[in-house]
Amino acid sequence: MPKRVDHSSRRAEISDAVMRLLARDGLESISLRHVAAEAGVSAGQVQHYFPTKDAMMEFAATTIAGRIGERITAAGPDPDLHQILTALLPTDAESTADTRTLIGYLAFASVRPQIAETLATNGRGFRDHIAGLLPHHPEPTAAASTLLALLDGLALHVTVGQIPADDARALLTSAIDEALARRSRGR
Repeated sequence: MPKRVDHSSRRAEISDAVMRLLARDGLESISLRHVAAEAGVSAGQVQHYFPTKDAMMEFAATTIAGRIGERITAAGPDPDLHQILTALLPTDAESTADTRTLIGYLAFASVRPQIAETLATNGRGFRDHIAGLLPHHPEPTAAASTLLALLDGLALHVTVGQIPADDARALLTSAIDEALARRSRGR
């Protein structure tokens, strides 16, 4: 009788291997052979689930997005702007590994227009959500873009050790407070 394989579990194992490689060794480590070795499966199995490197990377990005969503959800049942954004800073080994993986994925997407467009679409949706949490700001979309750019920069600097996580959290908190305090004239 043939062995039953849980395909979604196998895809997740391979995706986790991609993310571990990205976090530990960077984008150049992502190859069929390296991913197969990291996942403990044959190269043929990796190819069965992910026929191209792009397919592997896109699935890993979906997994990372899920992890980021879990961090936001863990912030509380109805997280406010502070909870959402500070939950995305790398503050422990797991969130730092996720940030390293995301940085690798962004580098990958920067030379692949189709993947970059998907990222941009998702990013605009998240920016619009953040803008919705700034209802009294005179320019909520611009303020949300600024906060997200600051968050990205701080996450990068924390990840490479240029800024301690506590300092990054204080800088981000200050920027959020400033954005929330800004009111439209006439209100």
